[in-house]
Amino acid sequence: MRKWWAIGIIVIVFSIAALAFFLFPRTAADSVTLDEAAQSIEQLYGGAIENATETEEFYQIEFKRDDGTYLAAINRADGQVESLELLEKIGPAKALSEEQAREAAAAAEPGEIKEIQYIESDNRYKVEIHSETERKFLAISAETGDVLDVQTEALETPAEPEPDSAPTQSEPERIISQDGAIAIAKETLNGTVDEVEFVQTTDGGYYLVEMDDDVSDREATIQIHAIRGETMTVEWDD
Repeated sequence: MRKWWAIGIIVIVFSIAALAFFLFPRTAADSVTLDEAAQSIEQLYGGAIENATETEEFYQIEFKRDDGTYLAAINRADGQVESLELLEKIGPAKALSEEQAREAAAAAEPGEIKEIQYIESDNRYKVEIHSETERKFLAISAETGDVLDVQTEALETPAEPEPDSAPTQSEPERIISQDGAIAIAKETLNGTVDEVEFVQTTDGGYYLVEMDDDVSDREATIQIHAIRGETMTVEWDD
């Protein structure tokens, strides 16, 4: 009788173990816990963890830094950061009025101010100035009034279009210079810049900044919008 009773207990134990395996198949495959993934994000990027969720393959960690709110995807199997997305950019409060930005631009470059526009996402003013032979686009910090970047174009008399020909459209102007894109990339990730590439698009284009991360020794490609100056994506190489 005791023999059958012992066999019954063994069967029950194995049944419970099998049920747990089928209900929680990824437990053994995960090399990091959700808490460990969150700690890794804090060490890599700083800031405060806002939210953390799980999917079948990834931990989704939302965290906030001084420059914005980000969402990172952590591979549950190996603990690697698979992607980093900017959810909301946070900039310093605007200190300069439009008139003060106009005065700062006039003091920096001679000519006639044709247009001035406040770019909220970058907390800066875009000012277009024309002289007799060229036009310039100035990026003026709305916090300090400093000239952050200057783009220059020669003014040309437009040629008369050929009959039945469609007018050509000029490409959007870049506000962020290559050096400016590198500076923004280094705010997102601490590392060494390997290569910078500009890609032209209909909305102004973007920079691709390849960097070696000093913390993880992995290579990442950071996408910086050439007009808004925001970090669009961060892709990590395997």
